[in-house]
Amino acid sequence: HARIETRFDHMLAAGFLDEVAQLRCLPGMHAALPSMRCVGYRQAWDHLDGEVSHDEMRARALAATRQLAKRQLTWMRKMPQLTTFDSVARDPEEIVQTIADTVSSHLTETE
Repeated sequence: HARIETRFDHMLAAGFLDEVAQLRCLPGMHAALPSMRCVGYRQAWDHLDGEVSHDEMRARALAATRQLAKRQLTWMRKMPQLTTFDSVARDPEEIVQTIADTVSSHLTETE
């Protein structure tokens, strides 16, 4: 949850609301489009429409992101062959090497 919050706050600081405001100006762009119904964008759109405060937009976006993450984890748990990596806790080079070794072993098995 803390990582989700930190990530969203970084997105806000990097100009996420400005990005959504610019997208809203594009011809044919509207809140009902699938791209604008995505987590974060929907809440930002509502905020820019004046329907919710900045704090409420942030809280709703964080809640929606946590729900999405939970659904993704549930879906991934059903895939026993899936290998996951904690990119924060592990060295990226170690992860890349593990992936390369795994792919290489699978290629060797199929030859």
